[in-house]
Amino acid sequence: MTELGGVPGADALRALLGLQAELSGAVTDKEWSAAAGMIVKKLLLSAGQTPESLAVIKAAVGEEIFTAQLKSLTHHQARQLARRLEKRVPDFEVSTASAAVAHARKLLAAVKLPEPREEIDPGPRPLLDPVSRDVPPPPAEKEPAPENETPEEADAEAEEKKDPWSKPSVSLSDEAETEKETTDTDSSPPPPPAGSSYFGRRSFRT
Repeated sequence: MTELGGVPGADALRALLGLQAELSGAVTDKEWSAAAGMIVKKLLLSAGQTPESLAVIKAAVGEEIFTAQLKSLTHHQARQLARRLEKRVPDFEVSTASAAVAHARKLLAAVKLPEPREEIDPGPRPLLDPVSRDVPPPPAEKEPAPENETPEEADAEAEEKKDPWSKPSVSLSDEAETEKETTDTDSSPPPPPAGSSYFGRRSFRT
């Protein structure tokens, strides 16, 4: 059918299930159950089934649909199914259709399916507090005072570190006097050389 451009059977079923709300007036729930039962019966008659696979199908469609299709099998179909599920089953266990169905149900009841895991909701994640940029830096550790230093000297040194301009090392007046002395010294004329004829002679007045 797919070679002729048709839709695959599984996709067709999904499409019909997607139209379930639109087809609610034309297709009843009983008819949907009958369609599911036809697929279940096809699986019961197909080869390669195991107790585990049929237990999964039973859990998927429910007890009612699965049991109804299992009881609808003929004697030959039920015995063949029981021997597929257990190859060395005695003949008296599958001598009738009801006996074969009961044996198949006993094999399915022994299968323990894994319980579905419950998803634990972790809940909303806590919001992280934004880091404030206005947080002042931690206070600096105070250096220990020397052993021979008095408390007054320690306080004066601390004040000097806080305000280095409060106690200047050189006053402006001293700097001005030093500059004046340097200027006066530079303005005086240099002494005459040692070999000059001025020294040792008398001055003549006219």
